[in-house]
Amino acid sequence: MTDSIRSLAGGFPSQSPDNWAALAEKALRGAGFAETLGRSTIDGIERGPAFFSRPDAAHAVDAAPRDLYLPWGIRQTLVEASPGAANAAALDDLMGGVSELELRLDPTGAHGLKANEIDLLDTALKGVDLTLAPIHLDSVGGQGHHAHLLLALLARRRIDGETVSGGLGLHPIERAARQGVALEAQCFPKTAELTGLTHAAFPNLKVFRCEAAHMFEAGASETQELAIMAGSAATYMRVMMETGLDASSAARAIEARLAADADIHLTIAKLRAARRIFARIAESFGATGEARRLTLHATTAGRMLSASDAWTNLVRNACAGFAAAAGGADAITVRPMTDAIGRPTRFARRVARNLHILLAEESHLGKVTDPAAGSYLHETLADSLANQAWSLFQEIERRGGLVEAFASGWLQGEIAISRAAHLARIESGQTPILGVTQYKDPDPRPVETDGVWPEIDAPEGALTATRFAAGFEPAMEAAQ
Repeated sequence: MTDSIRSLAGGFPSQSPDNWAALAEKALRGAGFAETLGRSTIDGIERGPAFFSRPDAAHAVDAAPRDLYLPWGIRQTLVEASPGAANAAALDDLMGGVSELELRLDPTGAHGLKANEIDLLDTALKGVDLTLAPIHLDSVGGQGHHAHLLLALLARRRIDGETVSGGLGLHPIERAARQGVALEAQCFPKTAELTGLTHAAFPNLKVFRCEAAHMFEAGASETQELAIMAGSAATYMRVMMETGLDASSAARAIEARLAADADIHLTIAKLRAARRIFARIAESFGATGEARRLTLHATTAGRMLSASDAWTNLVRNACAGFAAAAGGADAITVRPMTDAIGRPTRFARRVARNLHILLAEESHLGKVTDPAAGSYLHETLADSLANQAWSLFQEIERRGGLVEAFASGWLQGEIAISRAAHLARIESGQTPILGVTQYKDPDPRPVETDGVWPEIDAPEGALTATRFAAGFEPAMEAAQ
């Protein structure tokens, strides 16, 4: 007896895309296939409805192999104002499964931790083993000062520099853009000094962060977010190499932060495109091998979170977290469901970190390193995003680089156009928002917070974050 494997398609004639489209149009009763089912992104990139081939992915960069027990860094952000409260939250998070901590530092304490002295920072991290739990900084103001404090704290605790990871989170260009101020002349000399100190004492610590996620929050499209990441990476590579670092060391000292939202397929494609773009930039500077691979931090988007019915944010966060994991992010931050309203309670923080556990240990998303690889949809969409973002990046470089593109106001204007397009889709009902413009709860259950966020008095031209799901009356009226 001879065993054989029969092809499931055996005996059937081969089919072409035209055959498939004809059958689809027949099912649509004569309506145009592309006209009826076709969709495009804000940037005008076609999203299907179907792809019958995929582009050559030889230039794609593989995601990092995943740890069986910790497939991505579970990063939680501490926003408590006092060091004591931040410390309690940090220990609670770590005991609950969090593997990385991010400190949102605010010299005023209004929007984050007020720890402007080393003793205050030490108090916030009391009992935290800094060799096991990487610390990342996100400074609202005083980035250089806070970076010095973290380096001094690591030295005070006499920690072996080779065992420390995490990041200083320096992003002077994006900080200037989001605060609507000119980039100070001394910023780059300061960052150059920090680069030298960090590389000498803590070689595994990330120095710069390409903070493209904030531009996404301000209304940027996926293409614009990727182009800003590229411009940021190129600028910071130049800064570090001018201090004497080789290209590979400089590339390894960069982390990029991108936003993940409820559009699962577009988010997956965007993260994959980001790796291709960074690899090409790193190669152009001379980086080789693993140094070409982008360290990617994805955070669930704040602009998709609703203040009017915060419970629906659980659904959006689950979609965004899934997309970030399937897209191959190295670290993921899930925003608390109350982030659009105020500081999270212990319950909101627990729900946020438990979503990681659900995705990793119950859904087993980390079992496959790159689940979207080979998908016609994701490969084609990633390729289109990468190509369009690269063209915009080249335009940014022609205008003098990211600093000049923001200083002239040109890039803010382009982002404003994209933001207006997003709002138009919401107001027309083309982009429904669960619980806000669609299936609105007439009597939503309130959600507790640990204090509301104070209003931000940002100057004209600042790239402040927006909330597309925070309650748009025109959109709600249109939906009704």
